[in-house]
Amino acid sequence: MDIPLDFAVPQIIGFMLVIARLSGLFLIAPVFSSSMIPGRIKVMVLFALGATLTPIVTNGAPKVPTDILDLTLSIGTEALIGLALGFSVSIVFTAVQVGASLLDTSIGFSMANIIDPLNNAQASVLGGFYSLVATLAFLAVNGHQWMLAGFKRSYDTVGMGVRPDLEHMLHNLFSTFGQLFAMAFQIAAPVLMTLLLVDVVLGIVARVVPQMNVFFVGIPLKIGVGLVAVIIALPTFTGFLESRVSDIVAGAGVLAGTTHAQPEEVNAASGK
Repeated sequence: MDIPLDFAVPQIIGFMLVIARLSGLFLIAPVFSSSMIPGRIKVMVLFALGATLTPIVTNGAPKVPTDILDLTLSIGTEALIGLALGFSVSIVFTAVQVGASLLDTSIGFSMANIIDPLNNAQASVLGGFYSLVATLAFLAVNGHQWMLAGFKRSYDTVGMGVRPDLEHMLHNLFSTFGQLFAMAFQIAAPVLMTLLLVDVVLGIVARVVPQMNVFFVGIPLKIGVGLVAVIIALPTFTGFLESRVSDIVAGAGVLAGTTHAQPEEVNAASGK
């Protein structure tokens, strides 16, 4: 069964396919998927972006599918590609949460949990703080524009109506996921090393002055030193976040782990 073709149908089908790929970003990508943004606003922005990007990404694209079955498969494929793009960036924000949880456990904040308004979930004290800082840093370095530039670049890797290499995409997906704990430790490492030095000092004090109750002295000391270390390490954290997001977007997410973006495109997207 074929869809009747006239002048407007190819453009409409192309718009539907772009919307399907964009919807993956709005479902899982940081900032775009925030529960603090009303659903109606998301839909309006989704259709506005779709209308803007459709003439750009469909220029020179293959003929759009006209068969119902092919069109359904193409829409599902485009949505899967969008989810893969959003996941590749959201994994960095997940690493931020894991790293912050390590810090909470080391400092002693893990006993107190709060509600993270960005993710609408329970989070630790530093987890909520790092989540807010990561979001602000993401917006400050124009990460949302980088993601849109990466979205446009994804059509150079997997064109409209083209089936992606699922084996290669899954390999990159698991490889990116495997880096989660490495990124989390890199985020938490400066503060963890500082707290380790504090523990060493407390251990020496406990041996030199056994009458001192090191446990009660150590708790407020670790909290104070930990907070100071967090403040000092924040510039390093924001720089790390910027570097990781730009690297992932430059490689079009998990679609092409070995594809390198043009530096001028990323710099243009970030306003540099």
